[in-house]
Amino acid sequence: MTRQEILAQYRVDEIGRIISPGKFEREPIFAPYFWDIALNGFADSDNGKVFSFRINKDDPAHKEFPELKRWLGRKRSLRLLITETGFVYCR
Repeated sequence: MTRQEILAQYRVDEIGRIISPGKFEREPIFAPYFWDIALNGFADSDNGKVFSFRINKDDPAHKEFPELKRWLGRKRSLRLLITETGFVYCR
């Protein structure tokens, strides 16, 4: 899922958070991108409730989503947590 596809499907505020109601509401613009990758079996780990991704500086996601650098800070991993009610949270 590209940035353009996400912007076509969701409303996003000026700081890059999804404001459309639904499973990604109030999460960063890149949450659906990583969710799509996870559902296609490309998460670095998956325990049934949490998808984890290791992200290095050369990851193509950095080019597609410049917000990722600010959001990650010094961290090099991202986790998507799935709740029992179907909401997805980025951590």
